[in-house]
Amino acid sequence: MENQITKTIIFVDSNYWIYLFDKTTPEHEVVREHFQKIYSDSNIVANTVVMMEVMHYLVKRLGPEIAQQKWELFRAIPYEIRDLMHVELDSVFQMLKTYSFTGIGGRDATILSYMKSKGITEIATHDEAFAHVDFVTVVDPIK
Repeated sequence: MENQITKTIIFVDSNYWIYLFDKTTPEHEVVREHFQKIYSDSNIVANTVVMMEVMHYLVKRLGPEIAQQKWELFRAIPYEIRDLMHVELDSVFQMLKTYSFTGIGGRDATILSYMKSKGITEIATHDEAFAHVDFVTVVDPIK
């Protein structure tokens, strides 16, 4: 019987994707190097809310043509994408109610709700608010 390596599951937040795709950010190089590691060692997860936030940033910051190229690259990366379903809104509300004092906002609450429902404990982010959530381990290559 062959040894199978179980990959960790990591949710990747929008700021991480933005630093990865925008070479003009000071965080780009560190995140690019780190992404190579999590890409090979982990199963990557995101949700449509994060994708929309990244899409918006790319168009506004880099312009439509470059954003299109970055979007094509983003879409091609193999990761699990999760839509936000109406039936999950109560859970999102509970996350927002519970963690809003930490700086967690509505978009972040969608992430927490999904992570909690799937037992995902790691998030790649530079958002310090997630460090105050009891069931989350923040993976932040930017120090």
